[in-house]
Amino acid sequence: MAHSKPSTRNILLLLVILPSWTSFLIRVYAWMGILKNNGVLNNVLLWLGVIDQPLTILHTNLAVYIGIVYAYLPFMVLPIYTALTRIDYSLVEASLDLGARPLKTFFSIIVPLTKGGIIAGSMLVFIPAVASL
Repeated sequence: MAHSKPSTRNILLLLVILPSWTSFLIRVYAWMGILKNNGVLNNVLLWLGVIDQPLTILHTNLAVYIGIVYAYLPFMVLPIYTALTRIDYSLVEASLDLGARPLKTFFSIIVPLTKGGIIAGSMLVFIPAVASL
């Protein structure tokens, strides 16, 4: 997302931020419609043949986890996105040119340079998530 085309980047940012502009109650009701036994998710899985009968997801721990992740995802994505946009991509190219594998480049170049965004996002998510328990 950080190094995509500007038009694609703007659309992705809008998709991350847009749910925050709606009421939390409306988002909860939308997720209830998606996760219920005859909801969108079960209908798609049945149509694809992945499952034979509807799954009971609503009113389970999985539904709670999905809701929490959905609610706090923008607070984690945006600080990391900001940190990623500040990385000098020539450092990544140099690492790859010198023979480092992509995974090694990720852990030795990208993660240390985005540590501030990861910590900021973690704090923005951890504090309200713990307070809501």
